[in-house]
Amino acid sequence: MPKSPVSPNIQIFGSSIILHQLSAMVDEIEGVKKAEDIEAVHRMRVATRRMRSALPIFGPFLAPRRHENWRKRIRAITRALGAARDTDVQIEHLTDLVNRLTPPERAGVRRLLLRMRQRRRELQKDVLKALRRLEKDTLVAEITQKLAPFKIYKNQLDLQDPALRKLADEHIQCRLDEFLAFEPYVFQAECVAELHAMRIAGKHLRYTLEFFAPLYEDELKKFVKSLRQCQDLLGAIHDADVWIEYLPQFIEEERQRTVDYFGHARPFKRLLPGLLFYRELRQQERQSLYHQFVDSWKEWQQENLWDKLRQRVSISHLLDNNPAETHPAEENKQEEKEKNGES
Repeated sequence: MPKSPVSPNIQIFGSSIILHQLSAMVDEIEGVKKAEDIEAVHRMRVATRRMRSALPIFGPFLAPRRHENWRKRIRAITRALGAARDTDVQIEHLTDLVNRLTPPERAGVRRLLLRMRQRRRELQKDVLKALRRLEKDTLVAEITQKLAPFKIYKNQLDLQDPALRKLADEHIQCRLDEFLAFEPYVFQAECVAELHAMRIAGKHLRYTLEFFAPLYEDELKKFVKSLRQCQDLLGAIHDADVWIEYLPQFIEEERQRTVDYFGHARPFKRLLPGLLFYRELRQQERQSLYHQFVDSWKEWQQENLWDKLRQRVSISHLLDNNPAETHPAEENKQEEKEKNGES
C-alpha cells in the first residue's frame, strides 16, 4: 500500500486506463457470445490482459485492499478466452492452408481441421460459462463505482507531475529488467519455455510503455514498435512449437480412433502423409522465424535500443532535460545558499 499522501495525478491517470480497458472488455461480451467474429474474443482477451497489467501499477493507489481480488477474478475470464482464441487462430491457419494443398496432404490436414473445429465448439461452452459468471458477478460494478469518481477531475490531470513520472520510471525499468533477464536464451533455439516466457515479459513491458506513453509524447513509439515485432516473432515461434509437440500425440490419438471405429488402422494411412507434411512445415517455419528473431535482436543490440529506452524513461533524464523542474534536494541546497548570502 502506497504511503500517504497519494498523488491525485496518479489516481486520475490510472483510473482512466483501467476504466478504458473495463469498457473495452464489456463491449465485446455480446460478440463473444455469438461467436461469429473471432476478433471479438481476441479484443476481449486483450482488454482483460491489459487490465491485469494495469492493476498492479495503479491499484495500490486506487483500491489498495481490493485490486488484487479484482485481478484474480479477471484472470479467470482471460483463461477461458485464451484457449478459445488460440484454437480460433489454429482453425484460421489450417483453413487457409488446406485450400492450397494437393490431395496427398489435404486429407490429413482436413482431419486436423475437423478436430480443431470440434474442440472449439466444446471450448465455447467454457467461454459462455465464464461470461455468465462475469454477468452475475459484481466485478464490473465494483470497479466502476470505485474508479468513476476520478473522471470528474480528468481536466486537472498534470502529466508533468514528478510522482507520476517516478511511477512510470520505476515500472518501466522493472518490466525492462524482467524482459532482458531472458536475453541469454535469445541465441539458444532449443530453449522453448524460456523464449515463450520472454514473449510474455515483452508483452507486459509493451503494455506498460503504452500506459505511460502520454507522459512522453511520441518518444516511446519506436520502442513499442520493436517490442510488438519481438512479441509477434516469439508468438509465431511459440505457435510452431505447440504444433511440433502436439502433432505426434494427435497422430497417435487419431490412429487409435481409427482402430476403435474400424477394428484396424488401414484407413489411417491416407491421413498420415498430410499430418507428417504439416509437422515438417511447422518445423521449417519455426527455423525461419527463429532466424528472423535473432537477426532482429542483433539489430536492436547494435542500436542500443534497450539502453536508450532505459535512459529515456529515467526520472534523472527528465530533470536533465527540464532544468526548470528542479529536484527537491537541489531546491533545498539553493535555499541554504540564499540564507548564507551566496548567489
